[in-house]
Order: sequence, then structure tokens, then C-alpha cells
Amino acid sequence: MPKCRAFFKTAEGLGAFFSKSTKRTRLLDDVVKRRLPRAAPTRWNSNSRLLQTISMHQNDLRAVFNVIMENPDSWDNDTLMMAAGYDRWLSKASTCFLIDTFDGIFNETDALFRVLQNKVTDIEYCVARIRDTVSVMERMRLEFDSYYLRFEQKCGALGLTDGTDRHSARDERRHLFCNILDNISDQMKARFGHFDELAFLGLVDCAKFYEMSQHFDDTKLQSLSKYAKFFDFVRLKADLIGLYSSKTVRDECKSPGQLLNFLAEKDLVVTVPEATKLLQLVLTVPATTASVERSFSALKRLKTYSRNRTDQGRLSSLAVISIETERLLKLKEDKEDFYRKVTDVFVQKERRMDFIYT
Repeated sequence: MPKCRAFFKTAEGLGAFFSKSTKRTRLLDDVVKRRLPRAAPTRWNSNSRLLQTISMHQNDLRAVFNVIMENPDSWDNDTLMMAAGYDRWLSKASTCFLIDTFDGIFNETDALFRVLQNKVTDIEYCVARIRDTVSVMERMRLEFDSYYLRFEQKCGALGLTDGTDRHSARDERRHLFCNILDNISDQMKARFGHFDELAFLGLVDCAKFYEMSQHFDDTKLQSLSKYAKFFDFVRLKADLIGLYSSKTVRDECKSPGQLLNFLAEKDLVVTVPEATKLLQLVLTVPATTASVERSFSALKRLKTYSRNRTDQGRLSSLAVISIETERLLKLKEDKEDFYRKVTDVFVQKERRMDFIYT
């Protein structure tokens, strides 16, 4: 849908407009007192945060642009032209319509996003939430009239107009509204239509080990059929039942990663080889979800650091910190001792200032 693509491109440009200039950023801080999040192609929910911020501070953003336009001697030509353009964009009822439409949609999809990131091993719950979200999209389609009434009231309060015939604009927006919701529903069905094939993730949901020790769910085991050549299902079931029945495992292991580390530390990998393979398979799934954002951000920081540093000793330090994040977090558990050790190492270095006094 060209209108939606143009809308998101403009919204992303609005976010970049402030981030590319410290002077503009200071003005934004003074007037809006809130910065706009940058939209990033690797952050799947960044557009929603950007739009929600624009929606919340629509009037304040226009005030920022008015300050710029009222003081032309203080700004360069590019800034003046872009400020005038973004002010016109925000003053249109059509822009407000799309902001409100996607704001309502993102309220639902963001909640689903958080569920899929945090409950990935509870596939039944995730599938139910996916169905609920699709149902909400379909219900929103039927509630256009009440939605449009709220939109008109908001436009009246903000003084937004498009100068078009009211009835034709309403029909056009109804058509666009329905197309957006239909497209999102179709995309969700296509993307999550086979999500229940991941039911095997529930086999290593540590929070449900006691429950599964009482009743083993064979349907979850059957969902591994596409990986049949890699597993001995009889042995796998025996391995899992043994783990479910262990009170030590239930007490000490709260995630598949902790369970795999526990097996390695206790030299139990050979004892439960099929369960180990299942854990290794399960731990590949988060690599395609939430951790992608964090990994990309860490990689970006590494590249920036590497470009700005030429000293070979420093070149690898940030990389080591990024790779050994878990170890760093353990060190920081006792912050006072950790900071003292860092300080001791720092003051031992040759510096112009003498940090050691006797």
C-alpha cells in the first residue's frame, strides 16, 4: 500500500531529523521533553514506539517546528524546509488518521510481540495469543464507525483538516482502514500459521517440569517428527522423564540454557544424549527472535569502537566484554569488589597523574 509506505518513510525521517543534529535535539528536549526513538530495520517493534511517541506529542512536535520557522536566522535552509514540511504533514487529518490507526494496531501487536519473546517455550499459550490478536484485528474492522467518530473528535480538538469532501474522505479512509487490517491479518496467518509445529519447545519448559513428570504429553514429542532422523524418540522420552523427576533439576534449572549448562557441569551429557540434542535444538530458536536486536546493537558498537581505536590492546577489549557478557554480569553481582578490582588495575598503569599515595 503506497500510502502506508510513504507514511512510515516520513515518520522515520521525522525521527532522523532530530537525531542528526544536536541543536535540533536540544530544542526537542526543551519543548517536548522527550526524544523520538529511531526506527531500525533490525528492531521489529521500533516503528511502533516511534509512532506512539509521535501520537502522544503531536501538538508539541508542531510547536517545535513553529519555533524553528519563527526564527529563520537561527537555522540553516535544510532545517527550515524540513521543519515546514513536517509541520504540514502533522497538520493533515490524513496523517492523524494513519497515526491513530497504527497506534491502535500496535497496542495489540506489541503485546503479542512481548508474549512471543518471553513465553516462547509455552507454545500453546503463544498460539492462543496469536489467535486472540487476529480476532482483535477482525473485530476492529467491524468497529470502524466508533473509531472514526473518535478520530473526528481528535481532529476537531487539534484543528486538523484536509480540505476534502467529508463523505468521500470517510469512504476512502474506511477502505484504507479495512485494507490495512486485512493485510495485517493475512500476514499474521502466513507468518504464524505453522507456529504450533514448535510445540516440542514445551518439552523443556522448566517451569512445568513437575507437571510433566506427572503426565507426559506425547503430542509435543510428535511435533518433532520433521527432525525424526536426528532423534531416538524412545530414548528421548526416557531422558526427559528422568529430568522431569529430578528435584535437583527442577530447583536449579529455570531455563533451557541453565539446564544444558547443568548437564555439562555435572558430566551428564553422555547420560542423557537425546535430551541434550533437544536442548541444543531449542536454544537455536531465540537466535531468530529477541536476541537479533541485541546482537545487532552489540555488533554496531563493536564496529564503531574498532573504527575509532587503533591500539591493538584496546581493539579486542570491547569484543571480549560482548562475548563474555555472562561472566561480566557475574562479576558485577558483587559491585563493590568488582569496582575496587577495576580501580586497582587502573591505578597501576603509567599515568601523568599519581594515583597512589603512601
